[in-house]
Amino acid sequence: MKTTILKSVMTVLVALVSLNAFAYDVIIDGIYYNLDKEAKTAQVTSGDSKYTGEVTIPESIIREGVTYPVTSIGGRAFFGCSGLTSVTIPESVTSIGEYAFSGCSGLTSVTIPESVTSIGYEAFRGCSGLTSVTIPEGVTSIGSYAFRECYGLTSVTIPESVATSIGDGAFISLSETASVKVVIDDIDSWLTNAFVSKWPYGGQMHLYLNGEEIKQLVVPNNVTTIGASTFKNCAGLTSVIIPDNVTIIYGSAFSGCI
Repeated sequence: MKTTILKSVMTVLVALVSLNAFAYDVIIDGIYYNLDKEAKTAQVTSGDSKYTGEVTIPESIIREGVTYPVTSIGGRAFFGCSGLTSVTIPESVTSIGEYAFSGCSGLTSVTIPESVTSIGYEAFRGCSGLTSVTIPEGVTSIGSYAFRECYGLTSVTIPESVATSIGDGAFISLSETASVKVVIDDIDSWLTNAFVSKWPYGGQMHLYLNGEEIKQLVVPNNVTTIGASTFKNCAGLTSVIIPDNVTIIYGSAFSGCI
């Protein structure tokens, strides 16, 4: 009797797990969505089958006569879709959830629109086929390990809007030859923001100020400390002038400045 009850409970639990794993409201043109009927918005989610090939997400969908703008890509929406090769994200999307594209090893092309403001934790982890990524100006935060194990990345562009809000190890595992363009507002803010201490171990960094790469660096007179890894792997630097006010230069501050 106990064995029968246990089997029944297990059957129900498995059924519930299966239901939760593929919880979606509607599928249109091969894309799964959850609908917020109160806000009248749609979120791309995972479904019964994996996404493959080229996927173009529309700006909006229509369900029962109601138009739902597609405003987000949910957590794990494309998780483990190794057959996905490219994805086009519309301007209506403002957020990319955690693990959204994690494990999409075949992904070679992704365009992140200016409308996106946040990229979640491990959002693109393991996208080893991805060769370049440009973070748009609208992004204000990138989650920890967002691009971890993206071994194929050779080109990364990071705007000033996100320089102070990049999670730990967001670009860890970059190759030593990867080119990383970082746009900054000014040297003062670069010296004091939280981003510099979280820079990955690999990649050659190129700092850009007012549209031009910084090659001859003049540290401002009001600076007293140059933090750890502040100019680490800054391959474009050819000369640096440090004022008398500087009393401390922390480890790896200019490490890798070839």
